[in-house]
Amino acid sequence: MNNDIVQMINEWNPIEIYPLLEDEYYSEIHKIHEKSKETNSIRELAKQIHSVFAQSFKKEFDKSIEDCQSIAEKIMNITK
Repeated sequence: MNNDIVQMINEWNPIEIYPLLEDEYYSEIHKIHEKSKETNSIRELAKQIHSVFAQSFKKEFDKSIEDCQSIAEKIMNITK
């Protein structure tokens, strides 16, 4: 798995978990990393990021797709 993506997601900390363990979002990061390899669209990756976190954390995840777009752009910049 890409350590840069781990660091980005942990810094973003979309569920605002404190204290945050290094592997707190491991499952979600793995899914997002795989999705990033399947698309060239920032918007599509943002939707996938939103979907992954919404499925994992339900109501605790309150970010919009637009919120996910900035992290999707960062991920696309390092994986492509």
